[in-house]
Amino acid sequence: MQNLPKRTGMKKLGIIAGTGELPVLLARAAIAQNREPVVIQITKSSTQRFAGIAHEVHTYGVGQIQKIAHTLLDSGVEEVVIIGKVEKNILLHPFQIDTTTIKILVQNRREKPATIVNAALNYLESTGLTILPQDRYLQDLLPHPNVLTKRQPTESQWKDIEFGITTARQIANMDIGQTVVVKNQIVLAIEAIEGTDATIQRGGTLGRKGTVVAKAAAANHDFRVDVPTVGQQTLSALHQIKAAVLAVEAQRTFVMDPEILIQQADRWKIAVVAVA
Repeated sequence: MQNLPKRTGMKKLGIIAGTGELPVLLARAAIAQNREPVVIQITKSSTQRFAGIAHEVHTYGVGQIQKIAHTLLDSGVEEVVIIGKVEKNILLHPFQIDTTTIKILVQNRREKPATIVNAALNYLESTGLTILPQDRYLQDLLPHPNVLTKRQPTESQWKDIEFGITTARQIANMDIGQTVVVKNQIVLAIEAIEGTDATIQRGGTLGRKGTVVAKAAAANHDFRVDVPTVGQQTLSALHQIKAAVLAVEAQRTFVMDPEILIQQADRWKIAVVAVA
């Protein structure tokens, strides 16, 4: 990684980074708000994505929780954001495991992935680190309640939006998934471990043109480890099945590259709605 000029007088922010664009956006946002990013990569992404942004980039396995904590503390980090995509199934087969991670896995061997993640957060906080919500520095990606596109949903689609968001919240409360595909107030697909795009494709096979895709978080959602996110890939999945509407929760969902996404949605005649 190229040498960067030292930034003096900046409080450090730890970033435990999964895949995708969000960790990079966060690092840039942190600098803009006078924070120096210290990055810990826990997936096999290239460190070059932080070139010209972060002085410190370390790569550890998701199972090396002791090294992650010690590296952040040794770098003078007090506050940490965990952000970016980490597949849930990696918790079942983590690579490079240390004794602390083994202890967490053994103690929670009969628990859901969310419980294992929470135990890992508790360990990090026990070392003196504070885990911040992912949206602390990315408020500009959270839409306010509104129809974001020029294209407006029809009356029947509004009914599907309300039904879809309600259903998505219910499955999120059960820790199943965050996305549902509906049409005529019939549930066509519910997200499980396969992810959003696969759910959209499955629902589109049944519903075809005019389906509504809704995404929501649980009532007690932990925004320290996840903010529901939609982006160009999500929109492309809707376009492929000729969906009519993408509905998300206002102020609780990241909309990536919002201006570009909304312009593309209007070209494809897909309404994008942020629901309170």
